[in-house]
Amino acid sequence: MSAPSIYTRLGVRPFINARGTITTLGGSIMPAPVVAAMVEASQHFVALNQLQEKAGEYIASLTGAEAAFICAGAASGMMLAGAACLTGEDRTAVENLPDIGGRPNEFIISLVDSHTYIHQGFKVCGGSLAKAGTHSQVSADDYAKSIAKNTAALVFFLGSQPKDQLPEIIALAHRHELPVIVDAAAQLPPRSNLTDLTAMGADLVVFSGGKGLFGPQSSGLILGRRDLIRACALNSNPHSAIGRGMKVGKEEIAGLVKAVELFMEQDEEALIQEWEKRCQLIATAVQNVAGIQPMYQPPYTSQFPPASPMLTIHFDASAPLEATAVARALEEGEPAILVSASTDALTIGPQTLQEGEERIIARRLGEILAPP
Repeated sequence: MSAPSIYTRLGVRPFINARGTITTLGGSIMPAPVVAAMVEASQHFVALNQLQEKAGEYIASLTGAEAAFICAGAASGMMLAGAACLTGEDRTAVENLPDIGGRPNEFIISLVDSHTYIHQGFKVCGGSLAKAGTHSQVSADDYAKSIAKNTAALVFFLGSQPKDQLPEIIALAHRHELPVIVDAAAQLPPRSNLTDLTAMGADLVVFSGGKGLFGPQSSGLILGRRDLIRACALNSNPHSAIGRGMKVGKEEIAGLVKAVELFMEQDEEALIQEWEKRCQLIATAVQNVAGIQPMYQPPYTSQFPPASPMLTIHFDASAPLEATAVARALEEGEPAILVSASTDALTIGPQTLQEGEERIIARRLGEILAPP
C-alpha cells in the first residue's frame, strides 16, 4: 500500500484544474523532465551568480534575445525591470534604492490591467506612476501625453493591450530614448511571443515561469537588452540589493532552463489540437441537455493565454440546474473539479488538464445534469 501524499498528510485536497494557470491554484504541472532537472540540481553546490549568468546566456541563445535573466516569478520580474530602469548598471544607485537620488523615476503605466501589485512593485523600488488611458483602453496618444522629463520607462500589458499596438509604443518610447517594459506573464503559448517581442524592440519582456512554460511556479523569465538585463541581475538576489528577497534557487534555475528547452522543442500545433479535442469532448457530454448550450471559443480569440481554446457552457432558465450549482457539485465531488462559473455559464480551459481529465469532467457533468 502506497504512502499517503504530502497533500493528504497536510489535510489539503487536490483538484482537477479546469480554470487555467492561475497563481492561487498552483500555476501549472511541471513535466517530468523539469522535475528531474530540479532534483539533479539539488544534489550539488554551485556558484549562484555563475549559474544565473550561464543559464541566461543559454536561454538567450534559444530565444534570440540579447540577454535573459531568471527571476522569482513575473511580478518579481516586473519589479526588477523597474529597478533596472531606475539604476542601470550603477552599483551605487542599486545600493541606494528606493532612494533614486534625483534621477527620472516615473513609469507610464496603462490602467487596462487591474493587477495593482505590479503598480506596488514599481513604487517599492523607488518609482512613481503616471497612469494613462482608461480601464478599458489606452492609446499611443495617452502614453505620449504622459511623457515628461521625469519619465523612466513605459509599461505595456500584453493581453490587456493588443500586440499590434506594441510597435507604435516602442517607436514612441525610443524617440524619447526611453525603454519599454512588457508584462507578458500569461502570454505563452504561442512560442512566437518568446522570440518576437524583443525582436520588435521591446527593451525588457517579462514572462511567468510557472504558467505557459510549465516550469517551477516560483520562477519567471526576463528577456531583453543586455545592459538592462545586467541591471536586473544587479538588483536581484544574490546581490545585496532591493530584490535580495526575491531568491531563485539553483533548483528553480535548472527547472526553468529545462522548461524553456521543452517549450521551444514542442509541437505547438499538435498541443493546441489536443486542447481543442478536450474542449470538444466535454462539449459533447452536455450538448443534448435541455437549456444548455456549449459554445466553443477557438485558439487565438482569448487573451490569457492567446493560443488556448476555451469552452463556455451557457445555462438558460430551462436548464435542470443553475450554473453555480453545477460548479459547486463539481468541486464537492470526487475528484474535485474547479471550473470558472458565473450565474448563467461555466467556462472550462484545457491548458492545465492532465491526460484523461477531460473524460472525468465529461462524465461528472453527465452525472450531475442527468434527469432524476
